[in-house]
Amino acid sequence: MNLDERRFHLGSSSSMTGGGDTVTVYQGTNASGGGMAGRTGVAVWNSGILLTRLLVKMNLMSNLSLFKDKTTIELGCGAALSSIAIGKLVGAVGGGGGATSSVVIATDNNPEVLLLAKRNIERNNLSSVVRTAMLQWGSMAAMDYENCADIVVGSDLTYNSGSWLALAETMSIILKPEGFVVYLTLGHSGFNVGGELGGFLSVAENSGLKLLSMKFGTCGSIGDLLESVIAPDENDVIDANGGARVVILGKTTRTSHS
Repeated sequence: MNLDERRFHLGSSSSMTGGGDTVTVYQGTNASGGGMAGRTGVAVWNSGILLTRLLVKMNLMSNLSLFKDKTTIELGCGAALSSIAIGKLVGAVGGGGGATSSVVIATDNNPEVLLLAKRNIERNNLSSVVRTAMLQWGSMAAMDYENCADIVVGSDLTYNSGSWLALAETMSIILKPEGFVVYLTLGHSGFNVGGELGGFLSVAENSGLKLLSMKFGTCGSIGDLLESVIAPDENDVIDANGGARVVILGKTTRTSHS
């Protein structure tokens, strides 16, 4: 298929087995000559890289068990970098990690993107724990996954305000009562990331979601944890484009002890 290939190192403490892991993903598709320009979903965005780093760090701060025996759903998976990384984190690489009840579902509404995601999952020998699924945002389609996800992850899904309600409804419906969403957005030239996220959160609140406060050891809040995974030489670029924001959301009906 003549796809471009990128490799991402998860770090020496990323795996349940204690060893470092590398995720290899293809970019582009064989449609339209394999081009990526102007097409979403067929390349790894910077937000996806930051989300993946963040999830690895969250897993480390949770004694390498955050995703173990959980069902995780990625929304707008694109090349499926984050889903594949989570698969690595539960130690199920080519059967080498042993039996696991962990499930990762990489979802998107674009069949072409899902083919790329599936190819990347197979490339990393993770078909036993990570699978793809078509999921169109909105209450009707999301009912197929009602109360299915312990954890929902996603990045750069809110740049189009017209999709906010459908996205919020999807998160709320597929999330288990005690589950949580990790959502990250990165600034781009031409829009305010704070205003974008604030607008989405207002819609999310009306869709049965609320902000959660979770602490991560010495790193503190989720915002502090995000700062810890951004390299010093990346700060200027990120700040110049409006910065990065991350939130954790839970259901409004979540019990008070969570």
